[in-house]
Amino acid sequence: MRRSLFSQSVLSTAGVLSQGLARFGYSILIARFVGASELAVVNTLISLSIILSLLWPTAAGNAAGAFLARARARDASTAPVLRALWRSFAVSAVILVVLGVPIALLATGADGGRLAAFAALTVAWSAYIMTRGIRMGLGQVAETAVWDTISAVISLALLAAVIAAGADPLLLWPLAIGYLVFVVAALPGMRSSTRTSDPTAPPAASRIAAAPEGLWRFIATNSVALLATNGLLQFAMVFAYANADPVQAGMFAAAMALATPASMLAQAVSQVLIPRFAFWLHEDPAAARRRYGLVLLVLVGVLVVAFGLVAVLAGWLVPFVYGGGYEGSVQVLRILLVGAFLFSVGIIASSFLITSWRTGLATASAVVGTAIGVVLMYALLPALTASDAAAWGVVAGTAVTAVSSVALSLRRSPAESGSWTGSASGAGSSPGESGTRTPR
Repeated sequence: MRRSLFSQSVLSTAGVLSQGLARFGYSILIARFVGASELAVVNTLISLSIILSLLWPTAAGNAAGAFLARARARDASTAPVLRALWRSFAVSAVILVVLGVPIALLATGADGGRLAAFAALTVAWSAYIMTRGIRMGLGQVAETAVWDTISAVISLALLAAVIAAGADPLLLWPLAIGYLVFVVAALPGMRSSTRTSDPTAPPAASRIAAAPEGLWRFIATNSVALLATNGLLQFAMVFAYANADPVQAGMFAAAMALATPASMLAQAVSQVLIPRFAFWLHEDPAAARRRYGLVLLVLVGVLVVAFGLVAVLAGWLVPFVYGGGYEGSVQVLRILLVGAFLFSVGIIASSFLITSWRTGLATASAVVGTAIGVVLMYALLPALTASDAAAWGVVAGTAVTAVSSVALSLRRSPAESGSWTGSASGAGSSPGESGTRTPR
């Protein structure tokens, strides 16, 4: 029986919440038992890993959610989508490591051991985020939540062991291992779904099936949008590390760790919404936009409460979580919470834009917002500390992206006028179908 959108959202949120708490636990344990300087370098390397994954694997995960959902809606085989995604991931993983290691060396001056851990984390996180999108597209929401929780517990347990052993150069490995556990656990379920999809198709035809039309364009354009949207928050950490002393950068890292868990709610729900939007748009594009408007309204209300509560409690929360010496994070935290809220709203709107074949609009909004945010960071640097400049840059950039994305998402989509253009013509139809579609 197909689960409701609410139950799927709850399950997805529970899974991502467990991963978010693991990341948050990472920061708490390092801040309390290792120090602010070490927190800064670890979080900077994590941010670089996330930025690199945005160049392809994260978008591949979004594509998995959309294209697998459409294949299931048409009772078609999921094998071509999965095969194409994994082949592209293998190529992208090699490129990301080759590209990322020199960047990490220049940004942090890390030694060989840390760079090896950084490379492993980049591959593991990229595989995790794509695999999670695949499982959502296949409807495996409950299984995803379970393994999110298991892998998060494993990461924290291993981190505690590393800290107890005083092995600071190994601090990134527990996180990488946790993500790899999630990926390995997901493989049997994905293989099973691939074998049972479209059982009437001849095996030979399944083996030679080409990637679905529009898949590569979807991933490429979505990668640019994701890099612009998500990259701004991660770049802020790198910016603060590069322009402040390690202790000040540690204050910023501590604030980021408290500001981002609430934004994971939007990211968790968006992975459920992407395949759900795809189903809705497949059935009735006009009704899908109305349903989306209601979902957006409800989620914005939930986010206002979540972020507002953290902002009100910030003065008490920072010393309670991190202990003494981190009071300098309070002001930056409150600024970052505004940016994280706007980022979350933009994520929800962008999810509808990319599934209604307006990825170009989502990309343009994100690129403009990010450009404004980065420019403002450097413009404010002489007058403000690097942490404050980074935080206000995040607010400005995410505000531009959120406002423009919401405005565009509430407009009529090409599907509602009965025509598809640009990427829609490919991604909206299977090979052999016309690029023009009449709404049902």
